[in-house]
Amino acid sequence: MQGTNVRGTIVKVVAGLFAAALLLLGAPAFGAPAPSPKPSPSPTVRSITISSDTLSAPIVLRSDQHQRPFTAMAGEVDWLAGGTSTLKAPAADKLGPKFTVVSAVNGVDKQTFDLYPLAAGGPRVFRPAAQPDKRKVTAAWFLGRFTMDASLRGAGIPLGTAAPAEGGGVGGGLVESATAEPDIRAMVGDWQRFVGLNGAVVVVIALGVFAIAYAFRRTI
Repeated sequence: MQGTNVRGTIVKVVAGLFAAALLLLGAPAFGAPAPSPKPSPSPTVRSITISSDTLSAPIVLRSDQHQRPFTAMAGEVDWLAGGTSTLKAPAADKLGPKFTVVSAVNGVDKQTFDLYPLAAGGPRVFRPAAQPDKRKVTAAWFLGRFTMDASLRGAGIPLGTAAPAEGGGVGGGLVESATAEPDIRAMVGDWQRFVGLNGAVVVVIALGVFAIAYAFRRTI
């Protein structure tokens, strides 16, 4: 009779532990509400605006939407921000069309340059002394990079009839979507919750084994 009671007790204990394990598996993270993830800081977005008398409207390139053409255009002007030059101003009739480039960070203008991709003797760049961010620089002329023509074409600016050195451009309206980066914090949080949940199930099973062993020991 005592053995029957012990077996009944063991069955009840095992059934209770099994039900608890099922509840844990179905409940989110130990049955408690998951902590709210901290908001990610706003990303820094750079932009470059290109304007010219030869364009019907300015062309805007954003670092988060037009990655390739933006990177190419930034490479044409970023190195000029604090550079020095003793280059003399070319003759005005040798410069060709002017393209004014304004670089901004999160919508705030920082730098401006005048680009002359078709200047005689090679591309030229003029850096005005008056900069949008009020930093102190001197007005200066620079020899531009030979990639300036291709970079402007990649941004959607027609220069003569030559084919672009790089395929395609944004044309002022076509959007090149940036590849979304994985949310590392969310992935780590999911992994932690998964490990914690499995740990809880292991604890419940271990308690069940201990209870069964204890019950059998009492029957001996």
